[in-house]
Amino acid sequence: MKKIIKGRWVIFSIWLIATILLTAFQPDINAILRNRGSQALSKDSPSVIADTMLSKMETSKGTNDLIVFYNKNKISNDEMNQISDGVKAITNSKSELGINDIIDPFSMPDAKGSLISKDGTTLMVSFKLDKKLREVDDIKKNLDSKLSKVHTEYYISGEDFINNDYQKASVAGVSKSAALTVIFILAVLVLMFRSVVAPVVSLLSVGFAYLCSMGIAAQLIDKAQFPITSLTQMLLILILFGIGTDYNILLFNRFKEELSHGLSIDDAIVNTYKTAGKTIFYSILTVFIAFLSLIFAQSPIYKSGVVVVIGVAILLLEIVTLTPFVMKVLGNKLFWPSKTATGHKESKLWVKTSSVATKHPIISVVVVLMIVGPMVYFNQQKLNFDTIRELGNSYSSSKGINIVADHFGRGQAMPTTVVIENSKVLDNNEYLSVIDSLTERIKKIKGVKQVSSVTQPQSKQIDNFYIGSHKTFFIPKEALTSGSFKPVLGTFMSSDRTITKMNIILDDDPYSKEALNTIKQINEIVPTGLKGTVLSNAKFGTAGPTATTYDTNNVLTNDLNRLTVIVIIGVFLVLLLIIRSFWTPVFITASLMGAYYCAMFMLNFIFIDLKGFSGISSFVPFFSLIIIVALGVDYSIFLMMRFKEYPHMPAKEAIILASRHIGGVVMSAGLILGGTFATLMPSGIVLLQEWATAVITGLLVLCFILLPVFLPAMIAIQSNIANLFSKNKKDLSKVKKSA
Repeated sequence: MKKIIKGRWVIFSIWLIATILLTAFQPDINAILRNRGSQALSKDSPSVIADTMLSKMETSKGTNDLIVFYNKNKISNDEMNQISDGVKAITNSKSELGINDIIDPFSMPDAKGSLISKDGTTLMVSFKLDKKLREVDDIKKNLDSKLSKVHTEYYISGEDFINNDYQKASVAGVSKSAALTVIFILAVLVLMFRSVVAPVVSLLSVGFAYLCSMGIAAQLIDKAQFPITSLTQMLLILILFGIGTDYNILLFNRFKEELSHGLSIDDAIVNTYKTAGKTIFYSILTVFIAFLSLIFAQSPIYKSGVVVVIGVAILLLEIVTLTPFVMKVLGNKLFWPSKTATGHKESKLWVKTSSVATKHPIISVVVVLMIVGPMVYFNQQKLNFDTIRELGNSYSSSKGINIVADHFGRGQAMPTTVVIENSKVLDNNEYLSVIDSLTERIKKIKGVKQVSSVTQPQSKQIDNFYIGSHKTFFIPKEALTSGSFKPVLGTFMSSDRTITKMNIILDDDPYSKEALNTIKQINEIVPTGLKGTVLSNAKFGTAGPTATTYDTNNVLTNDLNRLTVIVIIGVFLVLLLIIRSFWTPVFITASLMGAYYCAMFMLNFIFIDLKGFSGISSFVPFFSLIIIVALGVDYSIFLMMRFKEYPHMPAKEAIILASRHIGGVVMSAGLILGGTFATLMPSGIVLLQEWATAVITGLLVLCFILLPVFLPAMIAIQSNIANLFSKNKKDLSKVKKSA
């Protein structure tokens, strides 16, 4: 540490240059995200494989999108003419717009029934969009210009536009949260230190770590195809500014305490890092291991959280090099205008709770279990994958889809597709009869509204294609080769006739539990229907929003279960290393899991029971777990490292004294971290609001119930048992001596 203090100006220069260079040459991760998109599944997931097969069928590149025209009273004839002219303008400029495969009710009268709602209020035009590396907002402006003479309300929607709006909402949420985070932390630190210097220095030092981390992460995302999601930047901001500020609180308070003992600035820095510095190292180690475990995730979205590993590594480097520079240069001026260098105030609340807990440990544990136990027992996991509902009607793309859902049904707006790929051509009766049989089997599944396939293009059997009383499928050669059947083959088969698809419309909401169960049945029926037939060796899969959701649900559930075990074991092993005791790490781990399950229970109660949501956003449970466990364990380490400073005291007295000195620091740190997450509330994005609610709840339970009551009580019980055994051994020894 003395060498670092001596070379402080060189170190500061290196930090300054590195930060400037990494920031100046940082790739635009928002542009990368817009082009690449957030991938919830890996390439070997069933629905992704199905999408790959489906893409081989397409004669043109692009994503399926749509324009929704709407008049709540009914679209008039004049409006129909305007819409028709607008669609013609788009069709005439389709090469310029990058648009293909336009399906509208004007050029295709047979499609009117599926493109105009029965009440006449809604009209859909579907098309395939090839972005060609263009920005979606620019494409939307071009489409708007072609529809400038249409006075009917219209909404441009579909995958490209929904993802773009969700990305914009996320970026806006990040910007708003980042600004609020800085303001909040600055205000709290000013009140805490009674200083204007320490808060600014704290934010600047963490800012250096964040900018360097983001610069490195952006290069990995751009050059090494590192996974990225809309949460990547947000996660890094929240973690670094949350725990970075917590660590600075611990360091600055210890530095202030050492100065109050009359030590020189250099000695105060050395002592600070011998005590608080060691605590921070162990704390960062737990965060590092917890987030490093995400490399074992199947979902790219969970894997993207590994970026925090880079962040905390850079943060540790900043803490051991840049923060000592600040302490040395500023000394007592770090706490200006405060004139007295005294440590953090003692926590009266934690002194009282720990005193009561150690005096009446069994009663304290029972009370805690009565509060926490029911929340853990009655907690249920209900996930929601519907990003459209998360956007609400605030954006054009989501409003358009919601109108379609209301007037056509959400199943119509987001169909499911079964894809079959064979090594031989499928346009003959031998294969078509199997396809037709499978079509019939899928139609009988509960939850399936209709199925259209190459043998049933209008979702019903064609009488001329069946012979005999048992309705055996057989298409006459003249019909198979006729000009009228050729468009059907073109719609439902690839150009080389080796791939075919079935379009399925579900009865239920595509994101509902019922729809997911229907997908499960389809996935079971397809291999069964192909087994023992000429298509027994064919590849197959199910594509579409519901199929993707089904696979995502399975992947995230498996990831959550597996990674929970890995994270808990990793944190537990670090606690064993730090505390050198078995039972105390068990008590701390139980506290962390108790806080997490309480958070999930309250989250379900607020958003499902009170607000009426169908489930919690799919990524919230795991990211809440890793924040509560990985960062919550920091506070346990703060407490136990102070506890270990009193090895000659009885355990009960030591935990009370540790609580007295560290309770205020922990509550301040919890306030900072909780407040940092609270800045997500105004984002307007349900996922971020749920995440904030979960983390804040978990921190409250941890900082006001489990750490100040449960942990001291369990330490007291352990001490009582140890004393009892020790007393029994002494009594036994006395008996032996007297004998």
